[in-house]
Amino acid sequence: MAEPLVSYSIANDKAFQNALTRAGEVVSDMRIPYALISADFYKSQQAIFQLKSAGQYPDFAGPKYKDTGKTRYQLKKIEKYGQEYPLLLATGVLANSVLGPSNRGSINVITPLTLIIGTSIEYGIYHQSDKTRRSKLPQRKFIFIGPEASRFATSEQKGRLERWLNIINDHVMKQLKRQGVSVG
Repeated sequence: MAEPLVSYSIANDKAFQNALTRAGEVVSDMRIPYALISADFYKSQQAIFQLKSAGQYPDFAGPKYKDTGKTRYQLKKIEKYGQEYPLLLATGVLANSVLGPSNRGSINVITPLTLIIGTSIEYGIYHQSDKTRRSKLPQRKFIFIGPEASRFATSEQKGRLERWLNIINDHVMKQLKRQGVSVG
């Protein structure tokens, strides 16, 4: 028995491909939307370092001492830094690196077609990664962009991806319109 032959084509396929190609030719400098995204990133980072409790993070692991109700980790943090909260703010070095583009340890690179935001503080990866074995530093993600945001991020951070996509979309549409490229 012969297999049925099926063939299809989408009427707008070539027009859509042509529009994408033209958009790439017209919009070759994304520094303006990248600067807006960068500013939004630093503004929305503030909330994660102002927690006065464990927030959405799992609380400190380990048995609690009856007399204090605190874990060994909490007591060590209080002894060393004088506080157990806010989280991720023992020395302030990591926080500072992701709270401003020109702060020590901050990575903020904007070129016409590239945006890189992050930190060069070496222990940041241990807080951020869920693949690292933990013996001293608990996982405390501090940069939220995608689907992981729904678990620990503040409401301002959860909306980042949508806000950033809207910034890019607005810029691209304005550039296409300015160049007389039909977008609809």
